Amino acid sequence: MDAVAAVSGTSLSFGRAAGLLAAAFLAFFLTAKQLLIYRLGVLVHRAYFNGLSKFPGPKLNAITYLPFLWQSKVTGTFTKHTLELHRKYGPIVRISPNTLSMDGSLAWPLIFSRRPHQSEFTKFPPHYGPEDSSGIFTASREQHRLQRRIMRHAFSESALREQWPLIKTYVDILMQRFKEHADAGKPIDVCQWFNYLTFDVIGDLAFADPFNSLTNGTYDPWVAMIFKSIKSFAQLHFLLHYRILRPLIWFFMDKENFRLAAEQKVLSVNKAEKRIAMGVNESRKDFMTYILRHNDDGKNGMSHHDLLKNAEAFIVAGSETTATALSGFCFLIGQNRQAYDRLVAEIRGAFASEDEMNMITTNALPYLHACLEETLRLYPPAAEVPPRISPGDYINDDIYIPKGAKVSVYQWATHRSERNFVDPETFAPQRFLPASHPLYEQKYARDNKAAFRPFAAGPRDCIGKNLAYAEMRVVVARMLWSYDMELLPGQSEWLSSQRSFLVFDKGQLNVKLTPVVR
Repeated sequence: MDAVAAVSGTSLSFGRAAGLLAAAFLAFFLTAKQLLIYRLGVLVHRAYFNGLSKFPGPKLNAITYLPFLWQSKVTGTFTKHTLELHRKYGPIVRISPNTLSMDGSLAWPLIFSRRPHQSEFTKFPPHYGPEDSSGIFTASREQHRLQRRIMRHAFSESALREQWPLIKTYVDILMQRFKEHADAGKPIDVCQWFNYLTFDVIGDLAFADPFNSLTNGTYDPWVAMIFKSIKSFAQLHFLLHYRILRPLIWFFMDKENFRLAAEQKVLSVNKAEKRIAMGVNESRKDFMTYILRHNDDGKNGMSHHDLLKNAEAFIVAGSETTATALSGFCFLIGQNRQAYDRLVAEIRGAFASEDEMNMITTNALPYLHACLEETLRLYPPAAEVPPRISPGDYINDDIYIPKGAKVSVYQWATHRSERNFVDPETFAPQRFLPASHPLYEQKYARDNKAAFRPFAAGPRDCIGKNLAYAEMRVVVARMLWSYDMELLPGQSEWLSSQRSFLVFDKGQLNVKLTPVVR
């Protein structure tokens, strides 16, 4: 009897276990089924019933963020891919469930420009907490207006003329480094040296503390960290978007980059604090001299926190883009011998000596200006313009963009669109010449120049564009007045092979400089 009872008990235990297992499996199956039905519902809603469903684009991009995030944050190929998307789908393309890519011919006047009596398309992210970001680049409309009113004094033409002796000091050092390489018959990586120049200039103007890269011939660790972090933090954004992937952050991300980023943050604050403590220094016509002179210490001006955030932001915004444009110029002009010969003839015919070249005299060279504009068209340094968030509004009589939707402009696609430019893939500086110039070609009168906004458009356009143009003009003029420039072989794909993670991931660009014999 005991044996029978034991067997019976075992059977009952096994039966209960089997029942519990079956119940658990059923619960899992039902939960998975409900989750699957929910996810399918989300995908169907995104594809056909979402507020952006009326806009054309790849169906996969409409239902999931994965293609957009993978290409933009991991592979760095999305910026250039937008050209293909716009050619296929038109001026407005849905690139993710909640994001549109809009051609600049529409976005500049309708999204980015001033919209009187209408809600603003704010920058992303839409929340501007006092501890999050209160610099000019992400400030609310009211804060941006206030900060720009104060900061415009530091970036005016008159301020730039006063700052020029400081800037010229670094251009002189760059030219000396060019001379050393040319005299030794050594090639020079212009990407690297243009970055040295622009970081030294902006470090002195923002912090009164140059990075001494031109003198030392190497990146300051603070600057090197910026370059190391750009790609890493793009990939971090990809992992953060998917909660299931967040535990992988510590396995895939370089922990050293996080440590260096924290150190860089402390260092930038310390540099800014040191410069602010100097106060208005009339012997130094740098950014802070003008900003502090016109600021009212947070009452009707910028707070101390605002000053710190803006000083930090100046470093990347005022350096990397200018260096990228100068590098792109060397590549494009080096690939186009006719344009090169025309530009050299203009520069060398305009000046009797290098000492005559400055931000004012070089502004009188129309072909130089046209070459720089054409460089910015084919190789816009800001690979991605920060998206704007729709307030939920019609941007014209026909186009309504739902509240919360993001709108981006990819200048790579806008500037290379057949709808905007004749021969869009051709390096043709003459398109930017005045009609009275002997080299102007009438066919380029059909170009939609309003679509060309390399420094963005509207009240939030780049406040430092005057500085960027001045640096580019003088560097190019002095370089080509003193040297014949030649691209070294094997670099024909320098531009086409680049990927972008907010800015372009440039490789070396080696050129040979030969001193001009006079």
